[in-house]
Amino acid sequence: MSMMEAEKQVLDQLEKGSAGYLEDVRAAIRQPSVSRTGEGIEAMATWLISYLGNLGAEARRAPGIQFPIIEGTLSSAGAVKTLLLYELYDVQPANETGWVSSPFEAVIHPVRGGGNKVVGRGAFNSKGPLVGFLTVLRAFRDAGIPLPVNVRFLIEGEEEIGSPSLVAYVHRHRDQLKKCHAAFIPYMATNSHGKTQIRLGFKGLALLEFSVEGGPWGGPVEHDLHAMHAAWVQSPAWELLKALTSLQSEDGLLKVDGLDQFIMGPSQEDHELLEKLGSSFDPDLWRVELGIQRFKYKCDPVRLLRHLMFNPTLNIQSLWIGESKPEEEPPTVLSRRSVAHADLRLVPDMEVDTTLGCLRTHLDRRGFEHVGVKVKSAYPWSKTSAREPVVQSLVAACRKHGGDVDIFPLHAGAAPLYVFSKILGIPFAFGGLGHGGLSHVANEYISVEGLRLFQRSMVSFLFDFARRGSEN
Repeated sequence: MSMMEAEKQVLDQLEKGSAGYLEDVRAAIRQPSVSRTGEGIEAMATWLISYLGNLGAEARRAPGIQFPIIEGTLSSAGAVKTLLLYELYDVQPANETGWVSSPFEAVIHPVRGGGNKVVGRGAFNSKGPLVGFLTVLRAFRDAGIPLPVNVRFLIEGEEEIGSPSLVAYVHRHRDQLKKCHAAFIPYMATNSHGKTQIRLGFKGLALLEFSVEGGPWGGPVEHDLHAMHAAWVQSPAWELLKALTSLQSEDGLLKVDGLDQFIMGPSQEDHELLEKLGSSFDPDLWRVELGIQRFKYKCDPVRLLRHLMFNPTLNIQSLWIGESKPEEEPPTVLSRRSVAHADLRLVPDMEVDTTLGCLRTHLDRRGFEHVGVKVKSAYPWSKTSAREPVVQSLVAACRKHGGDVDIFPLHAGAAPLYVFSKILGIPFAFGGLGHGGLSHVANEYISVEGLRLFQRSMVSFLFDFARRGSEN
């Protein structure tokens, strides 16, 4: 049987078994697996091992610092290439208000304008893509068609808490993992306007805690003071605000002494991709989808996209002054401690240690030695090339099934894919057809039709990657 005939049989099987494959995805969403609390994590790990076992894979737990990594291999006779499948099985808590149905029931709801969607925590990030891909492997088995590639599994249960075990695991298994021809991260990458966005990398991420306490520099030390003493006692809150303000220019750019020399900027390939994106990019569509009235910058689409992808940012997540909770009316006191939580996003070629060193030096030069900077977690940026066979196969597969594909040189979000590009030295691809949304907030969802398109694109991706030449 030719690859073309085999591909058609698997695609036909997806249609015949679509109801059952959808139920597999819903079953995974129904199983809580909240890494911040531990709720349901072990049960989800057991579910995954059982599912992989039913596919014929060798699957097992590898210990993690808090929760296990699910590893394994699904070998196929005659397959030349091996694909390293990376995903996560943990999810964020689901205690937000406003859910239209219980977040762990995976209820199917109608969509205004037609179609249906599955609503539940993890539907989009990332049980829909994970189990959606596994159902594709099941469709191969159900159709009696051998996989065109071998698949090595690396599925972690700690991604939503910073992947504390991932780097050590990859280093420990480096010799075996680097034999894989490429890594792949399945994702439902079609937005609400019908554009499928394939990203070639991610920004790095450092989660930081800035703090100021009273001490020799000034401010209350033993306890809070009545607010009237602000007339002659310095304020930790104002010191924190001044220190944070020094890190951003008036036009909203990150401003850290000495950092510019380490920011590489777009490569020639990146410039070409940005120009191509800019020719069809409509900022107003994004503005409406984001729910904002204006962007930070007034500029042409190419420059706006460059800001999005190649500007490092320091986002302040929260400011905490004293002991009062945000919903409480605070007393009129001069608080002895103030804290800010922030996320610093790193672009090529900003390395974590160098960047944090520049940040510390910047603050010290301005008299903010008393401002503490605690690194809660950090990892660097990642990047691959559009010319890599695994990327070309993904793009071709999406277009084969009607995808209107845009290639973004970098994702403004963060993910630890540097373990593939930097530690293992193998290319990676991230994406697929299919639509979902509201990751980490109430009513997270994937569309049922989007899941069907995602599955079909994954079948064609596997066959295309098996056929396509590799640089490895």
